[in-house]
Order: sequence, then C-alpha cells, then structure tokens
Amino acid sequence: MRQTFPLVTAALALVACEAVSTERPLTVMGPNVIEPRPPITSACWSQLLPPEVHPIPSDGAVAEVCRQAATTTEWRYPSAFAVDNWVRNVDHRDKIVGRWATCGAGGVIPVQHAGIEFGSNGRWQLLQNDAAGALAPLSPPVRGYYYALGSGQLDLNPEGPLDQGGNILHTTFAPGMNAVRFEIGISGSESAIYARTTPSPSNGRDNAPSITDGRCEMIGTWDIPANNRQPFAPPASISFDASGNFVAGDLGSNLCENAPMYGTYRLSPGLFQLTSNFNMGLCDWWYSAGYPATFDATCAHVTLMQYWDNCTGGRGYLNGTTTLTRRE
Repeated sequence: MRQTFPLVTAALALVACEAVSTERPLTVMGPNVIEPRPPITSACWSQLLPPEVHPIPSDGAVAEVCRQAATTTEWRYPSAFAVDNWVRNVDHRDKIVGRWATCGAGGVIPVQHAGIEFGSNGRWQLLQNDAAGALAPLSPPVRGYYYALGSGQLDLNPEGPLDQGGNILHTTFAPGMNAVRFEIGISGSESAIYARTTPSPSNGRDNAPSITDGRCEMIGTWDIPANNRQPFAPPASISFDASGNFVAGDLGSNLCENAPMYGTYRLSPGLFQLTSNFNMGLCDWWYSAGYPATFDATCAHVTLMQYWDNCTGGRGYLNGTTTLTRRE
C-alpha cells in the first residue's frame, strides 16, 4: 500500500491542477501550492507610465500679458536641440500644458474660440467663454491630439481622420513664458499669440478619448502575434485602460512589474488609433497610426488592418493586418 501513495498523490495533484483556471498565468507559492496571479489591470501598471505633467503657473493677468506680448521682439523656444535629431523629437509638452487665452483676433484653428487647452494626456481642445466669462470647452467640441517636440514644432492633429482641426505650428515664447506665439505653416507668415491663464483642475482629463466602438472595448489585456515583416517583432501582450493608455511587454509577462512599451490609443466606431507609442518600433513616439477595427461576436478578438501609418513601415508591432486575442 505504501507504494501506491505517490501515485494517489500525483493523481490528486493532477486533478487539482486541472481545476485551476488556465486563463491567467500561475504563480507558484512554495513546492505544493499554486495560486492564480491577480489579473493584469491598469490599477497595477499605471505607476509605470510617465508622471503627469503639470502646467507652469501664470504670474500675470491675461490683458497685461497680451499687452506686453504685442511689443516684444524676443520670441524664443527654450530648447538646445542643436542638430541632434533624437533631442529634436523629445516630448516637450511640459512647456505648453495648461490653458491659454487668445490675444486678439485669429487663432491656431480657423474656428472662433477664446482659448485653447493642452492636457497632460496629450489632447487639445478649443475653449469659449461661458456666461460668467470663464473659459470652458467649445460646444460643439473641436479637439484632438497634440505633439510638442524639442525643435519647437507643434503638431495639432484632429480627433479622427475626418474631423475638423489640425495644423503644424512652430512655437516660441516671450520672456517669462507667459505668452506663446504660434507660427502657422512652413513659412510662418501667419501667427497667433496666446496668454497663459488659470489651468483647469482636471488638467485635461475631462477631454478623454473615445474608448469604445459602441459595442466592444479594448480595456483589458490582449495577446499580439509576432510580426514577421521587417522590422521583426516577437509575440507580445498589451494592456489597455479606460483613460486611453496602454502598456506592453513580452508575451505572457507580468505587465504590472515590467512594461517597456507604452503609449496612448483611441477606439471609435470602426477605427482604432495608435495616438502615441514608445519602444514599439523604429519611429519616434509621435508617429501615429490608424486601423479599421473589426471585432468578433464576443469582443474577444479584434482584427486591425493598417490604414495609415506615419511610421511608414518602421513599426515593429501592429505593422500590417494583426488579430489581437483577449487574455483578460
């Protein structure tokens, strides 16, 4: 009978293993105890994202800042990028995050507005004066994504490919950085001046991206197959949150502890947008992409077909047509 105990123990262990869900990676707790790893959610990986960027405080009234800006000749961009292309493309949103009031007529977008807000989340929106004279989001909204680069270039992208808005600007600041001048177009023949004003307590969080196509969402963790096209990329896992952020790492890895890839996204009816990405290929973070998105009946699989890509073939992941499979 003693010789049958190991067989009985092994059989019981096999039954116990079969009873444990295989939908989540397992964590071994000692030689005989196996427990499921907690699901990977943004609650555990949000701290891996870059810290929130806060606005530079304004130390002057809008009217006075605009008056001084009208006569200054010392417009500069505070960046020593020299000829280093990497530094030219570094994220410089810290210079511009916050709310800005228009100084006079005209503006960065040919839509009547009283100001513009650049959120810490990389999204912009036009502002109007409410009944009390305070700045509030324009109605109907005009908004999208912005990319502030170390060269002084500011890209204002519209919300989606068919939406209003969008421009490529060059930014310079007056002494003290309370006023900004946006030069419009390559020649810079047109310009608009704005004064830094009181920021919103939400810091742009109220201008959140769409994260649903009306039926399915990306929130959760998904597996991405290997990309066998140049540049090659191994299989990976990617986790999306409800604020438009994501992190990614090796297939099946614990993204709560290590997520070398990250960025932002937007999902709307029929379209998935990669609005920023870090370490996912050969292109800088601000090279965005768009993919018509088709979910299956259970929302457990989504096929993304490359529609446009500013990375022009240098993207390692989501390069071409890719089907993601929901893990959690």
